[in-house]
Amino acid sequence: MKSQPREHGQKVNLQILTTGLWVGGAEVVVQDLALALDRSRFNVSVCCLKVLGPIGQGLADEGVDICALPGAEPGRVDYLTSLKLRRLIKNKRIDIVHSHTTHALVDAVLCKLATPGLKVIHTFHFGNYPHLGGRMLWMERVCSRLTDRLVAVGEFQRQQIKSVFRLRDEAVGTVLNGVRPPVPGSGDPEFRARVGAGGKILVGTIATLIEQKGLRDLLSVARRVRETRDDVRFVVVGDGHLRAELERLRRDLGLDDTVVFYGWLRNAAALALPAFDIYFQPSLWEAMSISILEAMAAGKAIVSTSVGETPKVIEDHAQGVLFQPGDVNGMADAISTLAIDPRARQRLGDAAAQRVAERFTVGHMARAYEKLYLDVLQPGRRPVTNARS
Repeated sequence: MKSQPREHGQKVNLQILTTGLWVGGAEVVVQDLALALDRSRFNVSVCCLKVLGPIGQGLADEGVDICALPGAEPGRVDYLTSLKLRRLIKNKRIDIVHSHTTHALVDAVLCKLATPGLKVIHTFHFGNYPHLGGRMLWMERVCSRLTDRLVAVGEFQRQQIKSVFRLRDEAVGTVLNGVRPPVPGSGDPEFRARVGAGGKILVGTIATLIEQKGLRDLLSVARRVRETRDDVRFVVVGDGHLRAELERLRRDLGLDDTVVFYGWLRNAAALALPAFDIYFQPSLWEAMSISILEAMAAGKAIVSTSVGETPKVIEDHAQGVLFQPGDVNGMADAISTLAIDPRARQRLGDAAAQRVAERFTVGHMARAYEKLYLDVLQPGRRPVTNARS
């Protein structure tokens, strides 16, 4: 298939490509982008190489053109995904593939090599380069040089990618993540009661239970806070492979009545986040955290580690309070101080919501990607992903 010359005013056929849409920040970005793009200029479809997942099913319920490749299953290697994808690209006459995972990047590049005129844009979401699995890092290094554009979600991540993959400065652009504004009156009115918060201060986080999220530090912080206060409860909304270990550690620290592991909750930002008094994120690394942006948009006082793009999103003591990863004493003291100062919580939360509204909305993100899509289709436009000498 060879792309035909574009007529003036003709819509761009765009395919957003990922491995699957389970629960996580990158998945929320894909979801929100698919919903926010200008349908008067773009025919948007979404393809999952493995399975739709709950976010993917939600997009299908909203009428988005979305599919999973036939025969694909999570956990099973399928060496034919690129062939199935190329057939889909041909049938939909796709102009641009926008990939969001390593698997998606590889298959998109293979389709590009076999499809003259096809453009490929890739967005990186990982926030701890070069500490990515060796095979994954190698695949990204090779395939990144064959795309038409590379996108980082923040300047910190952009510098990591440039250094690790030895790319020229102009090879990697930046499109900041954005989030949807909270719906007034949203939230589960029974959430606080279900986690035993009652009249207590509720400190919450929404996270996958993985090493990155620093949840062992959360338990250490909770123990220190409880030494001086008995009116603070912690809740972790999410699940993951560390849950059993974290629950054992909670028991060993005597925190069973202080910390609640709630489990997965679909639409957690809408249902659980409104109930939090303080949002706490002790991550060891991030690229640009969607959950931080969601907490800011919801007007929550935030205590967070200063990792990835966070210190450029949150000005310390202006929209939140920042600490170095592992600073258990500092984070515990900040939570204890905010717990007794509702005016400080309100001040930080109001400033955070204003900052998101000004710079980090889905609208900002979608308009930036739309400009990028149209740019790569300009006649004579050359890829800029050449390696640094």
